[in-house]
Amino acid sequence: MKTSKKLLLTFALLGLFSFTFNNDPNTFLNKGLNDIAKEDYLKAISNFTMAISIQNDLAVAYYHRAISKNLFGIKQGFYNSDFCLDFIDAMKYGYAPAIEKLYELGRAECFLLKSAALMPEKAFCIDISSQNINSISNQFSEFSNLVSLNASNNGLQDLGTIYNSCPYIISLDLGDNDISYIPAELSKLQYLYELNLSNNKVQNIPDELTQLEAVAFLNLRGNQLTAIPKDIGNMKAIKLLDLSLNKITKLPKSISELENLETLVLSGNPISKTEIKRLHADLPDTKIIFDVQ
Repeated sequence: MKTSKKLLLTFALLGLFSFTFNNDPNTFLNKGLNDIAKEDYLKAISNFTMAISIQNDLAVAYYHRAISKNLFGIKQGFYNSDFCLDFIDAMKYGYAPAIEKLYELGRAECFLLKSAALMPEKAFCIDISSQNINSISNQFSEFSNLVSLNASNNGLQDLGTIYNSCPYIISLDLGDNDISYIPAELSKLQYLYELNLSNNKVQNIPDELTQLEAVAFLNLRGNQLTAIPKDIGNMKAIKLLDLSLNKITKLPKSISELENLETLVLSGNPISKTEIKRLHADLPDTKIIFDVQ
């Protein structure tokens, strides 16, 4: 591990020395992309680092440097989660593909809370599931780079203020708890990609939740919902929407705007055949799962 870090530093320094008079970040960006194609990941890291040194907010360079770091680790036979920091920077600077890629790669190494506290800046994924916890305390304020939290199967009744202390969360699992209220402030988690609130006691979804435009997987199964926000159509990234085992009779018209919706689960709701027929017409490419009446 230490040797690999030294190699990364060496190639980064080599890149700095090769700067000469070229101050075009795209030149180094393109060189880095060519290096990835050649599987020369260390050289790619060096070139992306040069691009970033010239233009600090070059999101695509952070993204591809993260990819290079991960591929280098795989090639060398180790997992180093440091690449998550580059994905976070890519997200901050507006490169949307970084969210899905971080979801795919950044959750491979999860820590229990005590272990995470030893290196809070590198605690990207934390698992506190099945620990009989009834509230998310303020101790999460030290995990500023947290991207994934599994707090399922506890006795949680509220979310605390995690939406203030952990702004980069992309995966939040709150399934199988006692949550009855979803704060509007949850919409602050602008990079949220997966939200699981299944098997809770939620009766109402705040309209503000539809501002979470990056959410691809939304699980609201097994709650006490009678309706969902009329502006659900704003959440255009949704691929899977699970509303099963609720008390919903009708869905808002804007659901037809969910152009990426692959699966809609409605089983266990008192929805009429007429409504199902309308949904099939509005969502012709979506798999709709419902009870046959």
